[in-house]
Amino acid sequence: MIKIPLAILSVSILLINSSVVRYIPKLSEPKPIQVSINPLAKYDFRNLRDTLYTMKDNIIEVNLSTQQTKLISRNGLIKEFPISSGTKRIEDGINTREGLFTLHWKSKKLYSEQFDSTVILNWMGFNGGIGFHALLGKRYYKYLGKRNVSHGCVRMSREDAAEMYGIVEKGTPVLVHSGTSAITVAFGEEETVYKYYDYKTLHKLLPQRFEEIYSGNYFITGQPKLLIDEDNVWHGGLPIGDSEKLPSKQFIKPDFLYVDYQINDDAKLEYLSDGKDKRYLTLNSFLDSRN
Repeated sequence: MIKIPLAILSVSILLINSSVVRYIPKLSEPKPIQVSINPLAKYDFRNLRDTLYTMKDNIIEVNLSTQQTKLISRNGLIKEFPISSGTKRIEDGINTREGLFTLHWKSKKLYSEQFDSTVILNWMGFNGGIGFHALLGKRYYKYLGKRNVSHGCVRMSREDAAEMYGIVEKGTPVLVHSGTSAITVAFGEEETVYKYYDYKTLHKLLPQRFEEIYSGNYFITGQPKLLIDEDNVWHGGLPIGDSEKLPSKQFIKPDFLYVDYQINDDAKLEYLSDGKDKRYLTLNSFLDSRN
């Protein structure tokens, strides 16, 4: 057995202890981590709409259920006109069809070959032989904003038709619905990038986008912003989907869950639509059936 002097043993222990103390870091109390989950995870998405864009300065919206037409201008001005749409209840009449259209031609004065050369004033056609117009007499005024009594067109008073005629141009979007459209139209900006497809492609693509909304996958599968005008929206119009099929919830990418809780919901929606996989979903600001 080897005997170690007590002095040497004491020094060794001190050195060992000092080295241990020197390399053990001082532990501090853990700081609480604050994580704010985006309230959009609990957001009711049934009041959202897929959005198409126009570079025109006006958008026309026809609500068949309320018999009202809105003229929405880029400068923020909104005018509302009472109308009377078409009905198949009368002889040779048809219901004004829902869809997304654009104005294709205008004329101050026309004569209807189908209805005994009836004088048609301030014609603005959007769906083949269907359009906005006024008549010479005033007997139909009592139905404006109350009942659909035309043969298919959208009747307006002479004063309102003349006013709208002077504002809108060829290519102005016309959204005709009964309060359950799954799309809306918004004003495009010059600096924003849009996809421009032909009519047949759009007609096929829109139902696919609707299915993504219906299934709750709208934010998962990114799609571009779509631009429309008179050249890619033909007389037959585009489908507008059915907002009654919209779910209250949409799947959201994990990185979208942690959006600053201090910003408002509109800003959060804009955040969701930003990035490389940019698509746009908007609050139902123009469709008045739920307002």
